[in-house]
Amino acid sequence: MVANAENSEEKVLELIEQVNNDISKTIEKLKELNNQRIIYINELKELRDKRRKLIEEFNKIRVEHRSLTSQRRELIEKVKELKKQRDEKIAELNDLLELVKSKKNLLDSMNRELRIPISVIRQEIEKLEWDLQTSIHTPEEEAEIIKRIQRYENLLQKALQARKEKNEYLEIRAMIISLKIQIRELRENIRALSEKIKSIDQKRAVLKEKITQYSSEIDSLSKIIDEKQQMVNKINEEQEALREKLNQLYAKRNDLNRELERIKHAKIIESKKKIVEDKLKRGEKKLTMEDLIILYSDLDELIDENK
Repeated sequence: MVANAENSEEKVLELIEQVNNDISKTIEKLKELNNQRIIYINELKELRDKRRKLIEEFNKIRVEHRSLTSQRRELIEKVKELKKQRDEKIAELNDLLELVKSKKNLLDSMNRELRIPISVIRQEIEKLEWDLQTSIHTPEEEAEIIKRIQRYENLLQKALQARKEKNEYLEIRAMIISLKIQIRELRENIRALSEKIKSIDQKRAVLKEKITQYSSEIDSLSKIIDEKQQMVNKINEEQEALREKLNQLYAKRNDLNRELERIKHAKIIESKKKIVEDKLKRGEKKLTMEDLIILYSDLDELIDENK
């Protein structure tokens, strides 16, 4: 039994050594995983900080882009209103151009007919009326003078009408000039606003490109962060499994240590029992109580008592 006990003790010692090696390897693996986890955690922190800054910048650019879009919308509405005013002015101008052309034709016709100034016509009428009032004429002469007065009065009415037409013509010309100035100013304002819209479009294009770029970078970072987080999660799972394994190894080592202690106690008891048996072989009749207990008690009970 001693030989078997020794073999058993060696086997248990080998098992304990193997378990200790497994424990050391497991602890070392836990350290490696923990170091790797720390590296990933630090990388995650840096990546998340970088992504946060990118998102902040991305949001600023989007706010600026929305502001420019709002400005552009307002400018387009102003341009639409100015174009409406311009078109109305152009339509009004075209109507006045037709009217002034008609007035010009009428004045040209009147001017060809009326070659005597109004003052001269009035003088002629006054002379004829004075002659009619102060001189003695035959009925035929009076009738002729009256006819001449009537012709001059008709001519005077036409001249006055021509003057009125001319004044209206000049007023229309002035309105045309004013409308042309207004139309030119409207066109200049439209052109200036269109330039502003063009400048805003260029800025929006640059910001849109940045938005696309930042969005792509944020998506890429998020993907990397997810991958890193999955690695950390995997390490956490591996560490949890290793801790469970370590607990099992500690429990196994404790069991083996208890088994080793049991074997050592068994060897001691077997040695004592051999001594008692040798006494009996030598014919010694006087045995102590301890000798009797060792000789006749169950081995497991004696081991438990000696622990």
